[in-house]
Amino acid sequence: MAWTAIGAYGGDILWVIALTIMFSASRQAAGRTEGRARLRFLGGEAPRALVLWLLPAASFVASLWLALQARTAPQSMTLLVFGARAVTASTLALLHLRWLGGALRP
Repeated sequence: MAWTAIGAYGGDILWVIALTIMFSASRQAAGRTEGRARLRFLGGEAPRALVLWLLPAASFVASLWLALQARTAPQSMTLLVFGARAVTASTLALLHLRWLGGALRP
């Protein structure tokens, strides 16, 4: 198996884990905030659906673009693309959990 394929599949695995964490956290937060129309978001308030689902949906789109880049990158860039995918996935998951923590405060 070529290193490009291993890097692409490894990045896919990391993105699946990050997106699972994000969507499950949003789903749990949706249950905990039932009946609230607006939640705290970046120092203000925003509609509940926007706070809960904006970052996971945008991250999913970003993961698709990065998956395409991983499969079309030259072999010399495999490790760099894998590293970018790994850092991006974990950073966005942590950012989302941070946003949800602020939104769930009463």
